[in-house]
Amino acid sequence: MRRLLLTSALLSCATSMAGPPPEGVALHVRRGFFTETDIGVFFTVGGNNRYSNAETYLQLGVGYDLSDRIELGAYFGLGTSAANCFAGTQNGACALTDSFTMAFFNLSAAYLVSLAERFYLTPRVTAGYSKFDPPPAFSNSKGVTSAANVGGGIGVEYATQMDHFSIGLDALARVALGPNITSFAIFPRIKYTF
Repeated sequence: MRRLLLTSALLSCATSMAGPPPEGVALHVRRGFFTETDIGVFFTVGGNNRYSNAETYLQLGVGYDLSDRIELGAYFGLGTSAANCFAGTQNGACALTDSFTMAFFNLSAAYLVSLAERFYLTPRVTAGYSKFDPPPAFSNSKGVTSAANVGGGIGVEYATQMDHFSIGLDALARVALGPNITSFAIFPRIKYTF
């Protein structure tokens, strides 16, 4: 019995040292045209209530990796500010509305800083246009329904072992210029590179 155990242990060691036979080709991180879908949380800060309730955030995007380090994208984002008044109060109530939807149409540029193989830190800048429904603030005695926005954020990205797919986590801040509405979105990213 001992001889059988010793023989099987030696054979097991010999086959494990040889390793599995090489298969396929080395997996490389894909770069080029990509799409992504992001769902996370969204809230605003400032206003009479200092911050809003956290609500669902949705972002869809397309982009292109100009190199292994630089990524450009166009994004549509949608979030809701709930219970945060930006128009001031009248008779103890918000002068316009304290809950409104913000739609973002933005261009974004990111720089991928390699932290480890297939794992990146992704600082980004963004600028674009915001739409508000209903108007949350006043400008020249009228409700503001749109404004330019600028912002930036930081995230991480991991190129998975599944070819084409990357995942990540981003935190993004934007300021709507004019009404000065600051918003934050925190969301996981799912990116597909063609």
